[in-house]
Amino acid sequence: MHGKKQTKKNHPDQKVQKKKKAAEDQEDDEEFENLKDEHELDEMLVDEMHGELSEEDDEEFIHKVAEFEKEHSKSKMKSVYIKLGKPKFTELKKLDPSKISEELKKLILLMDKHNIVVHSHGEYDDREKYRFITEEIFKEFVEDKPGNHITFIYEDYHPEMADDEDDEEY
Repeated sequence: MHGKKQTKKNHPDQKVQKKKKAAEDQEDDEEFENLKDEHELDEMLVDEMHGELSEEDDEEFIHKVAEFEKEHSKSKMKSVYIKLGKPKFTELKKLDPSKISEELKKLILLMDKHNIVVHSHGEYDDREKYRFITEEIFKEFVEDKPGNHITFIYEDYHPEMADDEDDEEY
């Protein structure tokens, strides 16, 4: 026993878990870099709008915009409906009015699992929210990138509703 060195054998599941963890870590690093790049780009856009960029910064800004465009031009696009896994849903006109809130909640939870958020600045009933998601948002195309966070705002699609809210404030 003295001359033999004991080696600890890894269980096959441990190897798989380590590989998964390494892949997740790499994905997190890439997501962080993308967010960092987008944040830097946002800051440079603000500086550009205020005329605060030097000539060097201006060239860097143009380079970053080109990089950003190049990266996003390679992205695969999918409809929200496909990205969500083609969920079964009932058309609004066929949906029992007493089930609308329950079905809306299911859709919101499903979208949340896929980092998709739909929100509004105004208050709208569940019927309109359900209609908006199933008839408009499901048809929208988004980049098919893991970890991507996507936000849809109701008033971006219905600016007349935002104008109505502004009128009510006076």
